Amino acid sequence: MNEPANYQHKMSQKYYKIDTDRTIPFIVGPTAVGKTGIAIELAQQMDGEIISVDSRQIYRKLDIGTAKPDRDECKKVEHHLIDIVDPGQRISAGKYREMALKKVEELLGQDKLPIFVGGSGMYIRAVTQGFFQGSKTDPEVRQQVKEELKGKGKEALYQRLKKLDPQYAEKIHVNDTKRITRALEIYRINGKPPTELYREQKKNPPFPHIIIGLKMDRKKLYRKINSRVDEMIEEGLIEEVERLRKQGYKEALGEIKTVGYYELSLYFDGEIGKEEAINKIKQNTRQYAKRQLSWFRNQAETIWIDITNRSKQEVVAEILKLYQGAHEQ
Repeated sequence: MNEPANYQHKMSQKYYKIDTDRTIPFIVGPTAVGKTGIAIELAQQMDGEIISVDSRQIYRKLDIGTAKPDRDECKKVEHHLIDIVDPGQRISAGKYREMALKKVEELLGQDKLPIFVGGSGMYIRAVTQGFFQGSKTDPEVRQQVKEELKGKGKEALYQRLKKLDPQYAEKIHVNDTKRITRALEIYRINGKPPTELYREQKKNPPFPHIIIGLKMDRKKLYRKINSRVDEMIEEGLIEEVERLRKQGYKEALGEIKTVGYYELSLYFDGEIGKEEAINKIKQNTRQYAKRQLSWFRNQAETIWIDITNRSKQEVVAEILKLYQGAHEQ
């Protein structure tokens, strides 16, 4: 990437269209549900390549805690839009959309099927819908909200957002000051909460697509989340966070607030103990999964597949059937 650290794409209301009649699949769902394994099997059967739609896997060096596909998985199927910027840099949703659409055209030109895989609702919306008028910014309003955050604290601003836009507030964590302040900015600039603006947005997707969501029994999903956190710890997540802090990314990890890195940063700062940090990672990951499910149910036209106690082959077969039906319409 040659973009400046805080590159912000100029959001345009002019929708970009890709000249294709191929339906592009999106495989979405909560963290730990098993999207990667199923998507790899799907890509192998459909002669496709995977475009990551994950707002955390874009960061280099954040490997274990973001559950990036490992070397063997990347050998099976080519993955794109992973490891794009260093921690501390930013990629706006507009810039992600630009890169994603460019990659779609590139893969289609190679007669490969692009398959989007991930759980970042913000990026999925950017790709499939573009941006609403409320995306504009006002430096003066942004500064006012920042000063309020500094003076009143994140909890007070989060409670205000819950009153103004409870549906949106449900999808984000009280510690996610970036999205809290941005939502309040949008409200002040437009006089309407983000959820209402999203609802009014005209839909004009750049290509035919189908969004397929994977879900499973909640208790089983939560057990998988807890187990995966334990595996991440065994794989060296604590050491990864310590190494990143030594490399000068301490402040960046605090700003990103990615689950796993955030809690372990608190541990290294002496604010909580090691076991408490691990338990918080599990708890916050479960809450994140819940918010993801809520977003896809309310904000995206998602076709759901319950994969509880089903084999990978069964799930892939059902996805292929759904895809064929959508492609023939």
